[in-house]
Amino acid sequence: MKNFFQKFTQVMSEVLDFQARVWVVNVYAGEHKGESYVVNEDAFSEPLQWMKKKGYQESMLNKVEAMKRSQILEFDLGRVKHRLMRVK
Repeated sequence: MKNFFQKFTQVMSEVLDFQARVWVVNVYAGEHKGESYVVNEDAFSEPLQWMKKKGYQESMLNKVEAMKRSQILEFDLGRVKHRLMRVK
């Protein structure tokens, strides 16, 4: 029974973390260069939905998934380059 509650707590924590993640995305090359966006996962129906729609590869999604708060990563999507900072 103890294991059940530990697993339940872990799963709920992951779900709540997914719902609370926020990134600032800066486009530093390509179309919309110089623009920045706030990506709030509360509006998503699935984790990393915005990144998937923008064409992020699976390896990129894994890196975004593992980002810590205040961490910055850059991604080359071919015609566009994004700089992501996880803020929440």
